[in-house]
Amino acid sequence: MTATVGEEEGGTPRIVPGFEIALSGDVPPETSRPLSNGGQRPWLSAVLSGSGGLALVGFSLGLCVWELWFADGLYDFVVTNGPSRARGVSAVVSALAGAGVVLLVSLGLLAARRLARAEAIERLSRRLSPLALAAFLPLMFRWRLWQGDRDVIFLLLALLLVFGVQRLLQVAFSTEPVFGRPGFLDKTFKDGKELWQWSETFLPFAVVCLAAAGYATFFAYHTVVHHRNVLSTSLDLGLEENVIWHALHSGSLFKTTPYGGPTGNMLGEHAPYLNYLIAPIYALHQSAETILVLQAALVGGAAIPLYLVARKYLGPWLSCLVAVWYLFYPPVHGSNLYDFHYPPLAPFFLWFTLFFVLARRNVWAAVFTVLTLSVREDISFGLMIVGIFLTLTNRRPRAGLLLIVTGAAYFVAMKLIIMPIQRGGQEAFLYMFTGLLPEGGQGFGGVLKTVIANPAFTLGVVLERDKLIYLLEIFLPLAFFPLRRMVGLLCCVPGFLFTLLSTGYRPLYQISFQYTAHWTAYLFIAVIANLSWLGREAVRHGREGTGRKRAWVAAISLAMLVTTYQLGALIQHHAVRGGFGIYHFGTDSEDWERRQKLHALIAMVPPKAKIVSSENIVPQISNRPYSYTLRMGIADADYLLFSVPAGGDERAKALEVLTPGTFGVVSERGQFVLAKRGYPTDLNRGVLARVGH
Repeated sequence: MTATVGEEEGGTPRIVPGFEIALSGDVPPETSRPLSNGGQRPWLSAVLSGSGGLALVGFSLGLCVWELWFADGLYDFVVTNGPSRARGVSAVVSALAGAGVVLLVSLGLLAARRLARAEAIERLSRRLSPLALAAFLPLMFRWRLWQGDRDVIFLLLALLLVFGVQRLLQVAFSTEPVFGRPGFLDKTFKDGKELWQWSETFLPFAVVCLAAAGYATFFAYHTVVHHRNVLSTSLDLGLEENVIWHALHSGSLFKTTPYGGPTGNMLGEHAPYLNYLIAPIYALHQSAETILVLQAALVGGAAIPLYLVARKYLGPWLSCLVAVWYLFYPPVHGSNLYDFHYPPLAPFFLWFTLFFVLARRNVWAAVFTVLTLSVREDISFGLMIVGIFLTLTNRRPRAGLLLIVTGAAYFVAMKLIIMPIQRGGQEAFLYMFTGLLPEGGQGFGGVLKTVIANPAFTLGVVLERDKLIYLLEIFLPLAFFPLRRMVGLLCCVPGFLFTLLSTGYRPLYQISFQYTAHWTAYLFIAVIANLSWLGREAVRHGREGTGRKRAWVAAISLAMLVTTYQLGALIQHHAVRGGFGIYHFGTDSEDWERRQKLHALIAMVPPKAKIVSSENIVPQISNRPYSYTLRMGIADADYLLFSVPAGGDERAKALEVLTPGTFGVVSERGQFVLAKRGYPTDLNRGVLARVGH
């Protein structure tokens, strides 16, 4: 039986038995076996192996240089195998030239240092082996190559690259240096040791805070601009703002008129009590922009408690890197770009809860436990996962059991009792999982019955093409590292239950929606646990263990960089998805004109008038008592504000009141039309022609 590191009071490490059996599922690697000839390879075999490896490295570097040189024509060459035969010949020539140059330079350098021996050639080849994958890198950073159906090719190619790099880096780091470390570096490190140790006390934390602030600023700016460009939606930005507006002005419990009209209430669907804490902040500037800025701040700020949790088990700079990984994680970006939702806020409160529990600050742990529960009812299930983690790893077993009981009690009370009562006995969002309901089954209990009793059928639901792509997008940025040990499977339970069991509701398994938080909040806990385990393995296995740890850290960093370029929002803005489509960044002349015309019409509506609007207009006017969504019904609205052309339910609802003259058109501004109940109908005919009467 192996052991793991827990903590005493004050963060002092202690050895706790049982963790590896409970959660790792790993066995110690086999000891290396000596070769039959006493450990020495035949010199010819070593020379050929080393020379071949160096030539392969050169071939890849030569091809990489060619790809960078002909970057402008790379799209046509890769996608259509064109545009000319000459370009293909030049690629081969460049690769072969690279192979020759690297091989000659390497052998010459070894000879100059009097190291031209078979063993040295092979060692140099192993040290340089990761460069054999250099030719793939330029392809990974050309977003146009992977649009449309080619997104799967990108994910699979990135998967091969990341795992190849991890393996080759492990080989490289586990191999003795060929030339040794230059003496001046030893002296430099020795002279700067005190300064380095001093900087470790504050500099990594400062980097995390600056990175979190940069993230928050970036996403706050772009989501606010997106909203001002009339691109946000009633469901859910208008809905969520109206809940907070009513919490501030009337104290009403989850009242929201964009969803359900004059008597609309959200408690039957969700229970985000956190909106009562947001309300005082919202009072400073009563606009949807305020909660978008707050969302960006809390999502980015979650890097701070993540760093604090990691710092208890990892070094300061590695903990800093884990926090930066989180900020670059593409599923976080997609959920942040799609209007405003509560699940992306969960990691901030959940990770602070975990930190205070580990630090034995029980009062603060209790406060943040309550805050975590207030985010939304389904986050309480994640609190149970954290409690199970603490219990099985023996870090804080009693506190873990308390979190399990608290989370389970709250989840059952809200999800299975209080919320169904609000809906007349019906459970919310069951339509997302109806394909798993057995004949005669009802509620989520029926879904779980299928999952447990019919795993073959459940597996068929989970292993759909789109869900497999989704899993690649979730795990590839982390190089599948959370699954390195059994703790990762525990941290997958919320994501599995709340996203992969969906039968046909696509937003649940797309990284451009808020549901990715059911993965993010827990996978990074598994990352920290697994890195801590690798650190202990490095102590046990010396250079080989250290090499394995460094290789994984580098592989995750590469995976995060490659995927955040293609799927994230921080580097390129051409292919980023937020919500249902490609996200629109910035403001052009068309956006500016649309803003001006819409707000000219909004200015004609009294602040407390009842108004019904198109989906994209509602968030512009949801900071009022009555703001209805047109596609859900006119209700008792006094004003109608919609955009033309109208489609689907919006068109039908508008025609219901414009055709008989119940509402008369007040004014038109570009694509927007304002009508009022009982107003003269002189302008109705022209608008009806535009609507398509």
